[in-house]
Amino acid sequence: MKHFYTLIIFCIAIIQAVAQGTYIPLNAYSQHMLDRFEIKSGRLALPQEFNTTAKAFQRNRIASYIDSFNILGAKLSKVDYFNLDYLQSDNFEFTRSESGLSKTKPFGVFKYKSAFFGIKHPEFNLVINPVTILQGGYDTKLEHIIRINNRGVELRGNIGSSLGFYTTFSNEIIALNSWTREYYINNHVVPGASFLKEYSDTSILTINHNTASGYIVYQPNKYIDIQMGHGRNFLGNGLRTFYLSDFSRDHFFVRANTRFWRINYTNIWGQIYDWNPANQRNLPKRHYYASTYANVNLTKKLNFGLFQTVSFQRDSGYNSTGYDLEYLNPIIFFKPVENGLNSPDKVILGADFKYNFARHFQLYGQGVISEFRIKDMLARNGWFGNKWATQIGLKYIDVFGAKNLDAQYELNIARPYMYTSFNALNAYVNYNQNMAHPLGANFYEHVAVLRYQPANRLSLKATFILATYGNDTNGSNWGKDIRIAYSTKSLPRVYGNEIAQGVKTTLLLTDLLVSYMIKHNMFIDLQIAYRKTSSELNQFKTEALMFNGTLRWNFNERRWDY
Repeated sequence: MKHFYTLIIFCIAIIQAVAQGTYIPLNAYSQHMLDRFEIKSGRLALPQEFNTTAKAFQRNRIASYIDSFNILGAKLSKVDYFNLDYLQSDNFEFTRSESGLSKTKPFGVFKYKSAFFGIKHPEFNLVINPVTILQGGYDTKLEHIIRINNRGVELRGNIGSSLGFYTTFSNEIIALNSWTREYYINNHVVPGASFLKEYSDTSILTINHNTASGYIVYQPNKYIDIQMGHGRNFLGNGLRTFYLSDFSRDHFFVRANTRFWRINYTNIWGQIYDWNPANQRNLPKRHYYASTYANVNLTKKLNFGLFQTVSFQRDSGYNSTGYDLEYLNPIIFFKPVENGLNSPDKVILGADFKYNFARHFQLYGQGVISEFRIKDMLARNGWFGNKWATQIGLKYIDVFGAKNLDAQYELNIARPYMYTSFNALNAYVNYNQNMAHPLGANFYEHVAVLRYQPANRLSLKATFILATYGNDTNGSNWGKDIRIAYSTKSLPRVYGNEIAQGVKTTLLLTDLLVSYMIKHNMFIDLQIAYRKTSSELNQFKTEALMFNGTLRWNFNERRWDY
């Protein structure tokens, strides 16, 4: 790994810098706003502004985009203008607008709407905010109170025009809802979290753990920004993705974004962990990944992208451990490298598109392959090695002319054994959590979301998920759990595999969320959620109704969509 760090530091040290900014958090309140404004504008955002596929987005680029947004022809509502003002306030460090100013307070306290403490200076910017979520609710399956008590602080800023930084720390006490509790019992982790210890010995399973993330970002010129830190990324246009999602825990990564002409080019190099609960006293084994994603605005409305990632490990069974320098090359095709090494590394290839039209619609899609043989695909014989997944989706802005009523639907399909490797340490998994889709593989999934913002500070969101997948029993491997290593001898069958094979199970998950923004980034939420699994076996049958109320400040909506 020392060669990895040395190379990155060297690259940063030799280049001159220009103005830059930190990133908005993944799944931030403003993420859908930017998607909506891009569709309504009638043109794709330029890579120099932001790219909705390669998340997250830089604050300085958002501010520049909003400051220069062309309102002609966009047919903005009063709520849209409020949201434009929100985006300017949220990124006040880089906007020309003074809408982010609040009442002047001593020492920068509440001087800006979006900052508890903020300083905007020609030589540096600094923002300090509390980060908290207080949630209480009831789960009918558990028949007891569930809760989240998370308190923390975030700090972001930049020094001069060359260096930006972000860090956040919080402590969380959480009494799990029924399906998260089940996930924890089966996988010994909570999605998005690391090593955990149970907080109490009562019948109510409660977790107390600390969370932290942070990074530095450096922009050597107007074309490139380099981010290094501990966190997550998301590549995709849908609610789900088969590329790289934020479902798993934070991890170390280096990300380089190159933007020129109509092209956005992203490289991510990361270190992830293989968590074995049987060895809790030992440091988990490391494995690594390298991802390249490039997309181009072919026209003002059509974007096309290509993706590749390789998952590998060199910690066990090799003379040379650590990160393989072969995969540091930012412009090479990984598959020939992997073949040339005669390695067991796992390469995944993908392509996607996004088409915005009529200032109301976005059609998007994604497809990935892990292995395939053309003769078997043409024969449609169900060979286990034909591993692919695909997504198609549609976003509809201002449905039937109703202002600020937005709908989204997507279909996700994954063949059995997609992402699976014959070497368990090369699986596309981080700390027992899938790096792409939460369901792993071997499923059909329908997702629908309806968003409505009837007033400036009031928003409603209804989510509907219906999935069919095949479960495993008694040590079988029908292809859903991508952590399980396979060989042709261990598979139930080599040919005749089909999607949702195994113990057929249906998941229904729906919820309604009502949010009111008291002040900038401070929300009161009321939520009701229903989750049911139906199966051929009783052990996979569950049903739960959950209610909760939440107060959150500078904290994104907490989702349990699995």
